[in-house]
Amino acid sequence: MGTARAATGKLMTAESKQGTATDAIVHRKRLHILLFYVAVASPFIAQGAIRAMQTNANSPVDWVSDAFPAKAEYEAFRKRFGTGDVVVMSWPGCTVENSQLDELLKSLRTAPAFHDDQQRPWFERVTCGREEIGKLTSPPVLLSRDTAIARLRGTLVGNDENQTCVVVAFNAAGLAKRSLIVPRLQLAVEKFCEVQPADIHMAGPVMDGMTVDHASKNALDRFAPLSSLVVLGLCWICLDSIPMALLVFGASLLCQAATLAIISWCGDTMSALLIVMPPLIQVLAVAGGVHLANYYFDEARREGLDGAAVRAFRLGWLPCSLSSATTAIGLGSLMVSHLVPVRAFGAYAAVGVSVTLAVLLSVIPGILLIWPVRTPSRGDTASRWGGWDAIVQWIAKRHIIITSTALVGMIAAVVGTTQLQTSVQIETLFGSDSRLLADYRWLESHIGPLVPVEVIVNCDDQCQLSFQERLRLVSRVEQTLQDHPKIDATTSAVSFLPPVPRMPNTDPRVQQIAMSEWARAAKSSLMDARYLVTDEAESFRVTGFASALDDVDFGLFLSEIRAQVEPLLRVDGTAYDGVQVQLTGIMPLVHEIQRQLLEDLFASFVTAFVVIAIVMTLVQAGIAAGLIAMIPNVFPTLLLFGVLGWRQFAIDIGSVMTASVALGIAVDDTLHFLTFFRRQANAGATRHDAVLFACQHCGKAMLQTTLICGLGLMTFAFADFVPTSRFAWMMLVLLVIAIIGDLVVLPALLLGPAGRLFIDATVSVPVDAKESEKRLANGPQLTDGLASPMYHQDTATRSAGQH
Repeated sequence: MGTARAATGKLMTAESKQGTATDAIVHRKRLHILLFYVAVASPFIAQGAIRAMQTNANSPVDWVSDAFPAKAEYEAFRKRFGTGDVVVMSWPGCTVENSQLDELLKSLRTAPAFHDDQQRPWFERVTCGREEIGKLTSPPVLLSRDTAIARLRGTLVGNDENQTCVVVAFNAAGLAKRSLIVPRLQLAVEKFCEVQPADIHMAGPVMDGMTVDHASKNALDRFAPLSSLVVLGLCWICLDSIPMALLVFGASLLCQAATLAIISWCGDTMSALLIVMPPLIQVLAVAGGVHLANYYFDEARREGLDGAAVRAFRLGWLPCSLSSATTAIGLGSLMVSHLVPVRAFGAYAAVGVSVTLAVLLSVIPGILLIWPVRTPSRGDTASRWGGWDAIVQWIAKRHIIITSTALVGMIAAVVGTTQLQTSVQIETLFGSDSRLLADYRWLESHIGPLVPVEVIVNCDDQCQLSFQERLRLVSRVEQTLQDHPKIDATTSAVSFLPPVPRMPNTDPRVQQIAMSEWARAAKSSLMDARYLVTDEAESFRVTGFASALDDVDFGLFLSEIRAQVEPLLRVDGTAYDGVQVQLTGIMPLVHEIQRQLLEDLFASFVTAFVVIAIVMTLVQAGIAAGLIAMIPNVFPTLLLFGVLGWRQFAIDIGSVMTASVALGIAVDDTLHFLTFFRRQANAGATRHDAVLFACQHCGKAMLQTTLICGLGLMTFAFADFVPTSRFAWMMLVLLVIAIIGDLVVLPALLLGPAGRLFIDATVSVPVDAKESEKRLANGPQLTDGLASPMYHQDTATRSAGQH
């Protein structure tokens, strides 16, 4: 009987080995086919990535869709009164007496360089102070020259009554070609006005957007290669293996290129905010690859290179998948934003993370299975490093203080977040030494302020006011704007009126005829100047100009204007029939965008928190455990944004994105740490030993991924576009705080009473360390899968799985 059983056992072993060999052959065939598909797809991916690298139009006005209420109002205003997409340019010698301006304006209107292939102009209108003075001093207006200059002072003519500027309004086709047209504008000024390029000062919405375009391209060209070199160098240093570093880095490049190709295949191109997405995908791919590489090296040292790739895959696929899922949730939560570039960043980055997971779990284990990489010569220094024991001992003695300090700090930070402010003003988008801001300063000091706030006085069919009475109302509105301390110049329909005829002793019928003729001439002049529209209603335009460089609270400013203007619509407490006033223009739109930024910050963060918390409660098999596991993940974001709120630091569009992104990334390390903690604790170790085990087995990889992600993105902190720069340094700060949360705050929580929630209820807690050592010596230790009750496997199942 015994001999028969032995023979049967040998037969089963032989069949098992034969089956294993057959499975290995099948796996290698599949992997060769997979790598073949990747090689075939690579040229198409590269082509799509190159197309996506071409930046598109960028400006704060482009950051919201046409459905955004303030944008819809602004577009309706532009449709009726003309585009606000202008370039304002001037230079020393650009004066109202300079006849060279006449030739320049003629060229801008007629030269083929400023028309498309069908000879359609790229400009809606072109004007300058010299030309407008000529119009105001000619029929039908016939103002004196001094009066005409006085009416244009601070808008088209400087306070010296001599310096002027050229204003070029782009149409939609021209705006799409602004990077081509603006250099031609400069060449035209050089040619016709004999001006050196350095002396030409240009500003306005078109220049804002074009400068953002150039900053985006420069950041890609200058910092993306540097970021890749930093990532490759850190990957080599951390893994101590050139082949493994090249493998992980190559996989990250594939993930990066695939994400860019998806952008191109979706018909989109890079915006100023999307430029940090490719390096973000790269560092996330490297972070996941480093974890897999460490799993592989651990398995290779433990049981040899043969099958180490398979064992590493079984060990890491679930925590890597969950980590990618939570990161994708954090990024995808940005899709709740009403700002187009933020929404696009969230969507493409979430897809990129999903692609990254697929590449990491297929390409890296597949290549390691076909071409195994030897373990580093230094050996497993992480688990042998005695510093982890000292750190865990230090935390264990102070876990109450650490936990209490973290919770109190988070509460204080929550209060600080209520003080957060946002800004998309031009001075917050670029450094103070940028050429654009220097041009704004020059133009505002020599001509006048450049940011318009538009007040539209609408008189419909119910309005009983005469034309003259309507103009007097417009004049009072303009005077109200002039009285506001932040308004330095105004222009209104009144600015383009011809003198009112004075006929004190004339027959009333003659006076009536003369006034009718005057009204006709006045309406013609106002409509030509785009300060009167008579389509749906008779709408008069009043423009106030504020500085682009002043620190203005747009919300308060607009509230004050509205409060001062609305009483003008009443006489003895009775409102005029058929008269309404509307505030529009770029300033109200920017204010609404700033308000939306703050709403999106909280909406995206709350969305990410809720969804990730649900995932954590499922993974940790308990609502309380899942919520406690979220503490070290929200800790970094609350702490940083709370400090920014307390310091009254205005956050921008780049800052807003960091909160949800950092939350998704922070969860990665938490999941890996809890995996090793629960594995050891459920095997019978004390919580102290389980925390030490987790630190020894994933602490090194956590530090490595934080270093790679933080420093890989930090290269973009030197970008000229401030939101990109802030995104980079804020991500570094958030990742550093996150690693403190995962290696200090989380262990403190696990060593306290809350730590019992993470241990399987069927596992009895050992009384002391001796009992823990006894259990670990006699019982099995889990080495693969996620360490939660739903993923436990007994020794026999695990052995069969490995074969």
